Amino acid sequence: MKLASFSVGGREGFGAITDDGVVVLTGRLSGRQQNLRDVLAADAIDEARAAIKGVEPDYPVDKVEFLLPIPNPEKIYCVGQNYREHILEMGYEIPESPSIFSRYARTFVPHNGVMEMPTGSEHFDYEGEMTIVIGKPARNVSESEALNYVAGYTIANDGSVRDWQKRGPQVAPGKNWEKSGMLGPWITTADEAGDPANMAFKTWVNGELRQDGNTSDLVFSTAYLVSYISTFITLMPGDMITTGSPAGVAVGFTPEKWLKPGDRVEIEIENLGRLTAEVG
Repeated sequence: MKLASFSVGGREGFGAITDDGVVVLTGRLSGRQQNLRDVLAADAIDEARAAIKGVEPDYPVDKVEFLLPIPNPEKIYCVGQNYREHILEMGYEIPESPSIFSRYARTFVPHNGVMEMPTGSEHFDYEGEMTIVIGKPARNVSESEALNYVAGYTIANDGSVRDWQKRGPQVAPGKNWEKSGMLGPWITTADEAGDPANMAFKTWVNGELRQDGNTSDLVFSTAYLVSYISTFITLMPGDMITTGSPAGVAVGFTPEKWLKPGDRVEIEIENLGRLTAEVG
């Protein structure tokens, strides 16, 4: 099942994306959940799946304005340097532990949104990433049990302002520029997403293929990351973990292929859909 947050005529809601269109779930579930974070917290995915069976879509997909899949996540963690080929293109060594930093929801735009070109910098980079969505509270979970806490997966562009990223020992300023990333278009539930350790992965800029990889190249797996992060903090329903980016980022080219106003970025991950936005 594909779960999305969206707006129609100025009214925000959530629902399921089917082959025929969008089925609105707002107000249709027994708990009257207000958003997808509430749905996950109530463990209501099975109820949502039952609610869409045999139901005609309320809208065509092109009639809804997508919002961030979880509009109000408590936490978004990002993992850097987690694809072997990307680590090598950046001239780094394979890490022994994950490199983790935080991002905020307001630094992302949804599917079909417009990223803001950073002021005072031309070093604007893209980084397509498979993203974990947590389904239930996870604290001190084992790697063998970690995937049981995953509700599904979505797609992110961990947009980076590279010169600001390198201004100090912490990467947060370059990773938290307002509206510099992308997130969406929806959450594909874990039962339909397939194996997170084997998803084909492509990123295009203006139709030019830039990244062509597979999550099999991850240094730290989905299960490992959920287990590792849950060691130091409780992961809550709706929390997200972006898992790193494969080779082919702008800074890896000679000369660099920085994003600029008018560019169109598209990221496609097997079974998860295609996320698209432009640079404004």
